[in-house]
Amino acid sequence: YHCNYHRCQKRRGMMESTEAHAEETRTWEPKIAEQIIKLLQERRKVSQNGAPLLVGLVGIPGCGKSTSSGILSSILTANEIRNIIMPMDGYHYSLAQLQKFNNPVEAIYRRGAPDTFDSGGLENDLRKIRYGKEGVVHIPGFDHAKGDPEPKKFLFERHKHSVVICEGLYLLHRSDGWERIAELFDHVIFIDADVDNCVERLKVRNLCIPGYTKEEILIRCDKVDRTNAMIVLKTKNKAGICVQSTVM
Repeated sequence: YHCNYHRCQKRRGMMESTEAHAEETRTWEPKIAEQIIKLLQERRKVSQNGAPLLVGLVGIPGCGKSTSSGILSSILTANEIRNIIMPMDGYHYSLAQLQKFNNPVEAIYRRGAPDTFDSGGLENDLRKIRYGKEGVVHIPGFDHAKGDPEPKKFLFERHKHSVVICEGLYLLHRSDGWERIAELFDHVIFIDADVDNCVERLKVRNLCIPGYTKEEILIRCDKVDRTNAMIVLKTKNKAGICVQSTVM
């Protein structure tokens, strides 16, 4: 699926402005930022190998991962810690790749499920960042105008970025090719949130997806997004720390 870009951006912007208004009541991002800074300082005491600190931010669809990763990034930047956000969305299989699935119509309909992502590509890039010697690693983003990944949208620079914040649904998932990803992170935060509230948010946000009526979007949110949320919730106990979402 893909979104009409301007409609989606407007809806997302309206939601994020509401979330930003609630930012003053948030408490966990500054505390987590302090933990990240402390972990980074401890690493620098024992090693100068240039490996960045890898931080995972996990949560169900609609829980505010993108908003919180932006807040964390801003706090770290304010503390003169250069960082980069690595969104899992960039590792969606393209629509062309989904067309090669055994049941392409079904695969596209449930896009966002664990097996509709290139988990191997994500693992490979994380390993390059953590263990590789490359000075730069290209990171894909997601082009909402096209509804497909955008190669090389972001650039990790080893001499520059000391923290990588990777945000997504399945970073703690232990099947469908995700088994070896969790071990690559130094610190993983799980954003706990009410499934019903998040699904209701998605029913508004996803109205911009073309090709579906409003009623079909509502059904899809309950069938696809709710199912994915339950998969993600099962991984909560594998996180290093669990925080509460303040997205309403």
